[in-house]
Amino acid sequence: MDDRKINSQNSKIIVQIAHIDDVSGIHNALKQNLIEIRDVDEISQNPRKKLEDEGFLRKEVDVEYYKKLIEDPYIDIYVAKNKAGIIIGFASIHRKKYDIIKVRDVVGNLTFENQKTKELLLNEEIEFAYLDQVSILPEYKRKGVGSVIFQEALLKLDAPVVAFIVEVPIKNKASIYWHERNGFTLEAISDGEYKGKSFKFLIYINWNKEI
Repeated sequence: MDDRKINSQNSKIIVQIAHIDDVSGIHNALKQNLIEIRDVDEISQNPRKKLEDEGFLRKEVDVEYYKKLIEDPYIDIYVAKNKAGIIIGFASIHRKKYDIIKVRDVVGNLTFENQKTKELLLNEEIEFAYLDQVSILPEYKRKGVGSVIFQEALLKLDAPVVAFIVEVPIKNKASIYWHERNGFTLEAISDGEYKGKSFKFLIYINWNKEI
C-alpha cells in the first residue's frame, strides 16, 4: 500500500501500516484518551461531560499488546504521522476469524434493527472486520485525521466493519459522531461486562461491501 499524504492545518500527514518501531507511539496515543474503567463511578459531572464530548477509549493494555497486533497478519494497525515522524493517531482493525468469534462472545442481550444485522453478528459463517480502536492525540482531534486513517483502511477491506461504542456507564458521544460521519449506522444494541462493570454497547456497522 502506498502511503497517503494529506494537508491538514498546514501539516503534512502520512498514513501507513504500523511497524514494530511504532509501538511506543501507538501506546502513547492510546493513553491520551484512556479512562480507567474502575474510576468511572467517581468521575464528576464536568469531567464526565468532557469525556462524552471529546471521546475516550476503555481498553487498558500495555506496549506488548501492540507488538502482538503488529506481528499478526490478520490485524492491521494504521498510523498517522506528522512531518516530524511522530505518531499523532492510529486505528486497529481485526480481520482474524478467532478475533471475530471473541467479539461475538462479548455481546449479551441483543436488540437488532433488521435480519441482515442479526445474520452478520451471529452467523459464524459470515465474517466481518472489527474496528477495535481509533485514537488521535488531543491537539489533532477534529481535524480529519481519524477519518483519513479509516478511509485508507477501507481500501483493503472487502467485508462490513463492526464497531462497539459505549453508552453505559458513560456515553461516548464523540465516538458516535465520528462513526456516523464515516459511514457507520446504528444497527444493534447489546449489554455486556468489562472488568466487573456492566456495560451497554451501541453496535455500529459500516456495510462497506454488502453481504
